[in-house]
Amino acid sequence: MSIEARLDARMGRRLAAEDRALARLERREARAAALIGEVVRDGKPVYYVMTRAGRVREGTRIDLIAFLLRNFYV
Repeated sequence: MSIEARLDARMGRRLAAEDRALARLERREARAAALIGEVVRDGKPVYYVMTRAGRVREGTRIDLIAFLLRNFYV
């Protein structure tokens, strides 16, 4: 097996692993988005999640998704 073939095979494995990791992250983000609730306060939507401690955390959808992923809620 030549060095070029080895490098091509290695690159193919690396790209496949990156694709799998990206797909896994997208699935986790979709599950996290399903946990976010929305209420309307003063005519504006406010997004929230319930934490394990029973507290309500408010923020933007992106911040809440990052919170849920970071703290292994999904």
